[in-house]
Amino acid sequence: MKNRSILSLFVVCLLLASLIVIPSCAGSKTSDSSASRDAGQVDTEPADGAKWAGIRVSGYGMEDSFGEGKFPKVKAMSGFAQKMADRYEGSTGTFILIVGVVSESEWTCRLDFPLSHEIDMVQGKDEDFYEAYLKAFDKAGYSVWLQVEPGNADLVALATEVMNHYKNHPCVKGFGIDVEWYKPAGTRGYGTKLDEDLAAQVLEAVRAVNPDYTVFVKHWDNKWLPDAMDGLIYVNDSQGFRGGRSSSALDKMKEEFSAWAFYFDPCPVMFQIGYEADEGIWGEMENPAKELGAAILDACYTDNDKGIIWVDFTLADVIDKGK
Repeated sequence: MKNRSILSLFVVCLLLASLIVIPSCAGSKTSDSSASRDAGQVDTEPADGAKWAGIRVSGYGMEDSFGEGKFPKVKAMSGFAQKMADRYEGSTGTFILIVGVVSESEWTCRLDFPLSHEIDMVQGKDEDFYEAYLKAFDKAGYSVWLQVEPGNADLVALATEVMNHYKNHPCVKGFGIDVEWYKPAGTRGYGTKLDEDLAAQVLEAVRAVNPDYTVFVKHWDNKWLPDAMDGLIYVNDSQGFRGGRSSSALDKMKEEFSAWAFYFDPCPVMFQIGYEADEGIWGEMENPAKELGAAILDACYTDNDKGIIWVDFTLADVIDKGK
């Protein structure tokens, strides 16, 4: 289970909430997403409060979900994002598309397309794996962030290469860094902290390709990420929530994610959910891809933009459940 220091921020959140009236980021809804349901009836009305709703995509995660050698075809993949967006009123179908995976033996970043030039600690492939997918996402009007697991590669060089390669796709909205996999050797799985100076350099490099691009930074611990910075999106991928005497595991999840939104406000945030480690929370839900996200959004008190991203590891189990 990942350690999560951000829980300490809840004392501040709760004190503020008790002193002032703050409108929920999800609008006017009941605190229990199933409260308005008749007994035995599945709630098919879309939730609100999400600007983005979609899925995380990686080669290894999709094979975990659908089986070895069964990576979804273009049409199916495009449909997954639409099914998520349909669950959240007003949201845009979204992909966190992992185009660079770390080699844990060498700490290199292996990109899924040919390199334009040699880059230290970066490897490419002979053919572009995701080009056909991105063309379909363009037509569908989706939003895509291109994530890397950087290993020991230079982040500025890596970001420049990735964004230049895919800059002709209107669906592409920016670059993403999984900080857990940034110079991870000897960090006990935490990766190396991404400070403000380096984050600003990466953002500058990305916006030199397209001034409208953004950069997301991902971790489960806010101390590993730069402070709130214009142009950054903050993604929380915590998992393994456990309840205690006074609260359930779902309560813990809602508390942490709402504190994350509070901490990084006014910057946009995304919540990456659906891990196997939390199946005890979502496994019995009638429509987990909607209900879990709606519960998180209901717990938020800030107005920053928010996204709900279901992970590929369990996508096959939930994407058609409750529809």
